Amino acid sequence: MERPLSYKKVDEYFEELATKNIDIKDYCGTSVFALGEKLDSSQDIQSPILVFFNYEGKLSGNQQRTFNSRSLSFSILFIGIKSDDVPSQLAAKNDAEIIGLEVLSRINVQSKMENIGWLYNNFDKDSVIYSEVDTDLEGVHGMEFFFNLKTIEPLIVNPDKWSDGNIFCTQ
Repeated sequence: MERPLSYKKVDEYFEELATKNIDIKDYCGTSVFALGEKLDSSQDIQSPILVFFNYEGKLSGNQQRTFNSRSLSFSILFIGIKSDDVPSQLAAKNDAEIIGLEVLSRINVQSKMENIGWLYNNFDKDSVIYSEVDTDLEGVHGMEFFFNLKTIEPLIVNPDKWSDGNIFCTQ
């Protein structure tokens, strides 16, 4: 049984958003560490970059239904800004806010469309918070965004995944 939502689905969705947005020039999934690796490598990073850096889940519900609330985080970052260039740092944060809110706007609208099943009616707009990026990565400035999705998560045992799976009812 495939779960309604997974880390991979979210990562692929964020990468698609980064590809389709005309202001975002690059994408880095998984973590701030991955971004650090990318910055340290010889790869040419284009700026601004969308970085998907946090994915958390929490189960809740009652006997009839279980929900899996996901907390997701992404950043819009500008790379290569000098430490003494305060006007460029401020402009990067301002532009990152504008781009990030555009990304959230698309997520909000797409959550009202049935074509992405795991997103449909699950975006919690009231959970959105965002703030300036505070990082030790030199020359990196922007904004980070946090929001929640609340999806149904059937807690049903897949008998095929257990050596004693025959003790579980599949109906």
